[in-house]
Amino acid sequence: MFPEAAAAAAAPASGNSAARTAPAQAARPHPPRDPVVLGSGNLGLVSFPDLPGRASREEIERHHPALLRTLAEHPGIGFLLVRSAAHGPVVLGRGGAEHRLDSGEGAENSPLGAFGPGAAEAVRRTAGFPHAADIMVNSACDPATGAVHAFEEQIGSHGGLGGEQNRPFLLWPRELTPPTADGCELVGAERVHEVLRRWLDEAAARPETAPPPADPPPAEELAAGRVP
Repeated sequence: MFPEAAAAAAAPASGNSAARTAPAQAARPHPPRDPVVLGSGNLGLVSFPDLPGRASREEIERHHPALLRTLAEHPGIGFLLVRSAAHGPVVLGRGGAEHRLDSGEGAENSPLGAFGPGAAEAVRRTAGFPHAADIMVNSACDPATGAVHAFEEQIGSHGGLGGEQNRPFLLWPRELTPPTADGCELVGAERVHEVLRRWLDEAAARPETAPPPADPPPAEELAAGRVP
């Protein structure tokens, strides 16, 4: 399109023509938007821009009746996390498994059982984030090898549950205090941040120890200009 024609097409209509077209444009509905799907390691995040706020399980099933059950039954999926308007955070798995995290109902057959101790606490914490995705999809984990299925093109992954990422560690100088009391675990980035801040305060309070002075270079090397 030539610039003149483009300018004419972009210019507002005049007179009655503008009056006739404005109401029609205002009344025209917006086309539906596709779901937003993101991958973070072996964690998938699905959001529905057309549904206001965080979509509940009931809303998702009303608009997409087969979606949750199809995802939960996929062999590469370990569990789904959704928010139910009636029951709060709910974990869904294969074979109709359903674990209601607030009440504990369904915990005996929870899909989280394959992801080790502390999985329910970690998932419930995630469900409480104000900007959690409408559907959070965690991949399956091979019980024999600990391998997970990354939703990105990576050899290793982190972001979800399962495999070696379930065993993080902190390494610190022995001069600083341990991160927690014996037998306690750190759960969540907030707790790790508290430990790191404490270590910074402890390190700042320690007297500075300057390194011993280096021996002067030999005179012949200085004379030859081999020492900067």
